[in-house]
Amino acid sequence: MPTQRDLRYFYGDESEQFSYFRIPRLLITSPRFKALSTDAKLLYGLLLDRMSLSAKNGWYDERGRVYIYYTLDEIQEDVDCGHNKAVRLLAELDSGKGFGLIERRRQGQGRPTVIYVKRFTTGDSIGSQDFPKEEVCTSANGKSALPESGTLDFPKRESIYTEPNQTESSQLNPSIYPASDWSDRCDCRRVVRESVEYDRLCERYGRDETDGAVELIVDTLCSNRPTIRIGGDDVPAQQVRSRLLALEYDHMEYVFDSLRQSGTRIRNIRAYMLAALYNAPATMSSYYSARLRQDYG
Repeated sequence: MPTQRDLRYFYGDESEQFSYFRIPRLLITSPRFKALSTDAKLLYGLLLDRMSLSAKNGWYDERGRVYIYYTLDEIQEDVDCGHNKAVRLLAELDSGKGFGLIERRRQGQGRPTVIYVKRFTTGDSIGSQDFPKEEVCTSANGKSALPESGTLDFPKRESIYTEPNQTESSQLNPSIYPASDWSDRCDCRRVVRESVEYDRLCERYGRDETDGAVELIVDTLCSNRPTIRIGGDDVPAQQVRSRLLALEYDHMEYVFDSLRQSGTRIRNIRAYMLAALYNAPATMSSYYSARLRQDYG
C-alpha cells in the first residue's frame, strides 16, 4: 500500500479514467439538509447510483416509479459501518421521521424490502433560492441487483457487475459526466408541456407531431451523455439543455412551420428536428425580421 508521499498528481484529463458516485450538490449546500449527516448524504448517493440499472432492468411499479433493493448487509459493507449505524442512516433518509429522501416498503412472504429513492427537490422548489437548478455528479454504472437469498428483509449481497479484484479504473463503462437535473421523467415532460403550451400546439399541429417534438426534448433533457450531437457537432449537453428549456410556444410554432415549408428531403428527421429546436431561440427573431423585410421591403 503506497504511503502518502508516494501518491501522484493528476495530469491533464487523467481523473476522467475513474468512475464516481453521484451526491447532489444541494445536499451539501442547501440549509434544508445541513442537519443531515455526511454518511447519510453518502448513502443517498449510493442509492441514486443503483437507480440507473434498476431503470435499465425495467424495475418499475404499477405507477411507473423506479425502485431498488439495497440490504443492510450491503450498506454495512459499502459505508463500512455496523448494523446499528446502517439502520440509523436509513432512518435519517426515510419518509417517517427522517428527511423523506427514501421510502421503504416491506413486501413480506420472503421477499426483500423495496426502496423508493425520492427527489431531493420538488417541482415548486426547483429554481428557488433554496433549490437552484444544480448539476448532479453521476455514475452511469448502477449497481442495483435483485437479492436472491438471505433473511426476509435483508438478503445477502449480489453484485451485478463488479468483481472482488476489479479496480476503479477497470469498471465497465465508467462515467463521471453530469446527468440532467431531471430525476423524474414524468416531471420533465410536464414542465416541457407547460412551457410550450402543449394543448395549444396539439390543436394547431396535431397530437402526433406535438408528442414527437415533446418526447425528443424530454429524451435530450434526461440524457446522461456529456455531449449532444447538433447539426454534426458535439455540443456540451448542459448548453443544449439550457436552449431546450428556453423553448416556448412561439419557438415550436416557428420550428413546425419551417419544417412544413421546407422542400428539402430529410433523411434523419430526429436529428434535423433536434437541431431546429436547439437553434430556434437564437434564430427565430432574425428569421421573422428577414421575412418582414422580404414582404414589405
